[in-house]
Amino acid sequence: MGQQLGCCVPQGVNDVFTSLNIRFMRKKKEEKALRSAGAELSEPFAIDWTKARPENWKFESSTGPGSYFFKFEPEIDDVKGPISDGEKKLKSRPENYEGMMYQTSMKDWPSDQQSYKLVKRTGSGYSFTAGQSENFTYVQAKYQALERYDRISLDPDPYTDSMSFRRQRLGKPCHPGRGQGICDVPHIKIIGEIHPNDIIQGSVGDCWLLSAISALSEFEGAIATLFRNTRYVKDLPKNSPQKYTITLYDMKTWQPVDIEVDERLCMKPDGSDLLGCHPSYDGELWACYVEKAVAIHSGGWDEIDGGQCTHAWRLLTGCKYQYTFMNTGDDEFQCLGKFNPNSQEWDPLENSGHKGSQGLWPMDWPVVGGGGDKRAKCGLNEMFERMCAWDDQNYVMAAGTKAGSDTNTTDGIVDGHAYTVITCLNDVAGTEHDLIKVRNPWGKGEFTSGQWCDDGPGWADYPQVKNVCKPTKANDGVFWLSKEEFFKYFRTVYLCAQDMTAFIK
Repeated sequence: MGQQLGCCVPQGVNDVFTSLNIRFMRKKKEEKALRSAGAELSEPFAIDWTKARPENWKFESSTGPGSYFFKFEPEIDDVKGPISDGEKKLKSRPENYEGMMYQTSMKDWPSDQQSYKLVKRTGSGYSFTAGQSENFTYVQAKYQALERYDRISLDPDPYTDSMSFRRQRLGKPCHPGRGQGICDVPHIKIIGEIHPNDIIQGSVGDCWLLSAISALSEFEGAIATLFRNTRYVKDLPKNSPQKYTITLYDMKTWQPVDIEVDERLCMKPDGSDLLGCHPSYDGELWACYVEKAVAIHSGGWDEIDGGQCTHAWRLLTGCKYQYTFMNTGDDEFQCLGKFNPNSQEWDPLENSGHKGSQGLWPMDWPVVGGGGDKRAKCGLNEMFERMCAWDDQNYVMAAGTKAGSDTNTTDGIVDGHAYTVITCLNDVAGTEHDLIKVRNPWGKGEFTSGQWCDDGPGWADYPQVKNVCKPTKANDGVFWLSKEEFFKYFRTVYLCAQDMTAFIK
């Protein structure tokens, strides 16, 4: 099992790649692999509630002490007036309001002394705390896209109910789209117009996995390839209970294996929210099920709590040619990987990245980009040129920040965190600006300094660059940096040296 296994070495690459000519060999957009339908998103996504079917709205009341929690600060209208008017407003305009709260006893007061609170539908994650106290009543407008969860007969998979995380048993799993507060939207789907922004990290430390998946999602058909053994996946989910098959690769045999999961998603131990990643803002669930399948394939949620993007790409694509390029501290990058130069064999691996070989060996550089033996190093400018060549070859990339806690940030860049490298552009719009577009798998949190952040002066100073890059002013985790800024904050670059067109075939 040596270097002769060239599944990820491009065929017919005869050009001489050097830092001098890569810049002049860049492929045009139409010459590269087709990007996914949503990859060119230029505006923040908003749920189109006008497509909601009126008969699918359900209004449920609960009582409690009046407390609530939320993900983002909710917008709440305090209204003085009859509570019955508030109920009518909620039921006539549920696309604008997700609920109303009032003091329970107040409903018997004179109407001119009544008041209530209307919670606007802003995606805040507002959640009323139900309890034994009946001091306050909350009426919630729920959209039920599919048959209610307690009215279906599910054949459970053998994994979901027994899974745990960090030695804690998980809460009761949730059925998306079935009235339990997860993906209860009119356009729920497994796969739609796929975009890297479809991934929103949950409470598991698997940014390495989600960044790797996000990088794949740039390419039209890549995610559908993972679901290739799920019949009619683009027409799912349906009212009947669902199961999905995700095809991954076994690290001992390097053969594809099918992981079948049921529709339920794991919840945190206290049941307050999803444990893993969340459905996309436009109601796509593919990322949730790919993550769940990888967790099962690896041996549980704890086995994907921390890892490397390169291992994720092995599991997802079956490609052995995974590279880690590390800044050695002198602004030069070294090429590392799992091929042992002494034995001339690949190190043995397990499906869990926490098991099997943990070290890295110096490796020959990929042919695309210039090549070089395992002793070679390259400076920052040359590294950028190589990244441009890899981008043109339809390879996927990610980047890691300096070691540290992900509770610490520098100019908005999170320590100890993996980001997706979406694209590399040189001499943008005929200028001398070299830019790199990256994404935080948290789905929020961006670079807050420099010329090319969302509010940076570069876009106004160079409108032709803005016209090419089409930056979106939204806290969606996607942002641009100059190549100098990129190498300042990102000390490691990860590469899957497989042309995505070959994977998708």
